[in-house]
Amino acid sequence: MAKHTTLLLVAIVDILLTATAATLAKALAPAAKPTAYEMLGRYGFPQGILPQGVHAYKLRPDGSFEVHFSDECKLCVDGHYDIHYNTRVAGNIKNDTISTLEGIKVKVFVAWVSIKEVGRDGDELRLHARMISKSFPD
Repeated sequence: MAKHTTLLLVAIVDILLTATAATLAKALAPAAKPTAYEMLGRYGFPQGILPQGVHAYKLRPDGSFEVHFSDECKLCVDGHYDIHYNTRVAGNIKNDTISTLEGIKVKVFVAWVSIKEVGRDGDELRLHARMISKSFPD
């Protein structure tokens, strides 16, 4: 009888230790990395300013970032403006401002012009390309 009680006690302790280890592992596991689109929201930008298809991104503590796409991408904004994204887009982000952009161009008449900055002004986004600036509703 004592042998059965000992085996039962060992089994119960084993179950409790396994359950405790599993609970601790979940509690100590790092949180899932937010997507590039979720990070845009944290800085005050709509997710739609990046096309679908981000397969990797890096955001450094100083606000500098890189976003990588598997292919180049074009989209039309406001029915008039074609925007081209390279496979790599980089810049610096802080609340309501993305600056020193690389890898994004907008077609102005017949020429492609690099977008250097995107700013947020209330419900509008301001795209700055060299000496050209255009606002769009958010």
